[in-house]
Amino acid sequence: GFVVGGVTPAALAGDWLTSLYDQNAFGTSGHLDRHIEDEAVKGLIDLLGLHSEMTGSFTSGATMATVAALAVAREWAAQTQGKTANDGVYGLERPVILSGTAHPSVYKGLSILGLGRNSLNVVGTLAGREAVDVDKLKTALAENEGRPCIVIANMGTANSGDVDDLKAIVDLKQEYDFFLHVDGAIGIVAAASDLYKPLFRGILRADSVTIDCHKWLNVPYDCAISLVQKKYKEYQYRAYAQETSVKGTVSEDTDFTNLGNEGSRRFRALAVWMSLMAYGKKGYAEMVERDCAMARLFAEKLESSGILRLMGPVRLNGFAFTFDKDHVSDEEIQTLRRKIRLDGAAFLNHSKVCGVPVLRCSLSNWAIREKDVEAVASSVIRCAKEMLNEEGTR
Repeated sequence: GFVVGGVTPAALAGDWLTSLYDQNAFGTSGHLDRHIEDEAVKGLIDLLGLHSEMTGSFTSGATMATVAALAVAREWAAQTQGKTANDGVYGLERPVILSGTAHPSVYKGLSILGLGRNSLNVVGTLAGREAVDVDKLKTALAENEGRPCIVIANMGTANSGDVDDLKAIVDLKQEYDFFLHVDGAIGIVAAASDLYKPLFRGILRADSVTIDCHKWLNVPYDCAISLVQKKYKEYQYRAYAQETSVKGTVSEDTDFTNLGNEGSRRFRALAVWMSLMAYGKKGYAEMVERDCAMARLFAEKLESSGILRLMGPVRLNGFAFTFDKDHVSDEEIQTLRRKIRLDGAAFLNHSKVCGVPVLRCSLSNWAIREKDVEAVASSVIRCAKEMLNEEGTR
């Protein structure tokens, strides 16, 4: 259903300590919370192979991490016009925002930032997929050359787990000037595995990246992070400084409250840091590969039922499926969803992929094993068969 991670034992211990000490993590230089948060950020960058010259701070979830990243992109767009966002967006040329299958949090973020939901230009996707058509993206950039453009690449769509061709998007930077935000909330943890790292070629050229830590990183709710290139730290500061008017330049050791959405902050970094220290790259790579293998196994079982079909190959740990027939209605998918939920083995969410009503699933928990997949697959197939039998007797 929704992309819901588990909680590693180390992360749980970190969360307990966070509640026990109940400290406001302002991120002030010289304080222990700042040191641990700095180390957690470095650990994530190393785990996922991101640019070493990135900085960021933890926030409540991918929605607010997206807001934090797009606020920097908004300031970048303002700078291209020789202006700053101190006086708001009024009078600024609206940036051209381009994406294939953007997550709803992007639309919410654009609304919050005053750019408007309608500022997102949906670029065509590849046939039968949710990944952006890079040729169409190139055409859109060419048509808007000279205007500030923000491109949002999606590394793991919510519905089908599809991923954009990040390397091809990055290559467009050689011809066009645009701010590249990578929405890695759902899938970027896969970069910890050498098997899946090729999907993320080009990530070093991203201007900003969001990671939803309470998804595949398996830390407790609520936790995410927005990372931006350090060269944009000035833009972060202008967007988020806790001052009545932003003047001058930002210091290297400014408080994290000046670089993100929140003033008062839960010490989210501790659970992340403890989990990274406990399991490291090897542990997270094993978790990613196991979850992806379990997703493939789940998909194979559903497809072999003869009554369900996949909406595409399993690229990471999520996929969408529907009934294997010519026409599937929303009502049928909703009915199947309710039957599965009442059966008690799993919660699957409904959506649409390429206009077809589907159920979607994501396997993001460190503790998932084959017996869990067997139980859920049996439940789904049994519910689908019961539903078709009921229809046949009407």
